[in-house]
Amino acid sequence: MINMRELEYFLTIAQEGNITTAAKTLHMAQPPLSRQMKLLEETLGTKLFERGHRKIQLTEAGRVLRNRGEQLLKLMDNTIKEINEIETGTHGTLSLGTATTSGVTILPKVARIFRNQFPDLKFELWEGESIRIIELLNAGLIEIGLIRFYFDTDTYESIQLPNEPMVAAINKNTDDYIDDSQSTIKLRDLADKPLMIHRKYEALLTEYCQQNGFNPYFLCKSDDIMPILAWADAGVGIAIVPQAAIGLIPSTSTVFKTIIDPCIETSSAIIWMRSRRLSTAARQFLTLFTTINNATESRFKYQSSP
Repeated sequence: MINMRELEYFLTIAQEGNITTAAKTLHMAQPPLSRQMKLLEETLGTKLFERGHRKIQLTEAGRVLRNRGEQLLKLMDNTIKEINEIETGTHGTLSLGTATTSGVTILPKVARIFRNQFPDLKFELWEGESIRIIELLNAGLIEIGLIRFYFDTDTYESIQLPNEPMVAAINKNTDDYIDDSQSTIKLRDLADKPLMIHRKYEALLTEYCQQNGFNPYFLCKSDDIMPILAWADAGVGIAIVPQAAIGLIPSTSTVFKTIIDPCIETSSAIIWMRSRRLSTAARQFLTLFTTINNATESRFKYQSSP
């Protein structure tokens, strides 16, 4: 087996054409260098040099080794450079997972700023329900996940995002539409209305409705927000969705009203595995994410203050 040091010795001799000169270039004595080359030839079972009085000539086997050796050293140099670039977070691929609605709010803003800072980094984005994002994290297919339900704090570290109000998506050309100029709708106004929800919000919405004296009428329950938004746009019923869902389906017929009295809010978080070392790119992304999230939360608190 040839090691990298032997290969470097061989290539230096091939370049200099003389063992004495090569030894000086390598800052070593000539006899040890000659012995190394003798051992290398014995290991390969072939002659690499034709030794003349003044200049060493490579055999055919020596020329093959020189060509391949130069390629190997170049590949090794490039590999080390690539590893160093990844370690500094300037190159590589960052794998992210996001729940459907979460991926259209703060995440694009962070990704844009991050890409401006590190233009040679690439992204791999996985989308799905929160439970799917958890599975991808556990499998190591992504480093960071953006989810919308509770998680095991012993297993995952997290950044909590600002709470987000729920909104009612209503086609304004149907009988369910309440024709007023308000951008809000009271929860009581949804009594007896055909509601369409994601299943993970069923318990939350039911509890709030019962506290306000009525049982909700769920016309449709879904595992995905997009279908119920499409149904709301078609006038089938009223979709109850997080505020981030506004704009997912371009429409001139559907309006979104924030639910008030009481305001129903959902929570979300960005999470990563406690037990797994993050890449430098992932750590830098989280630092930027935290900065932007804190600024967003501060503005939200300022605008909400009396």
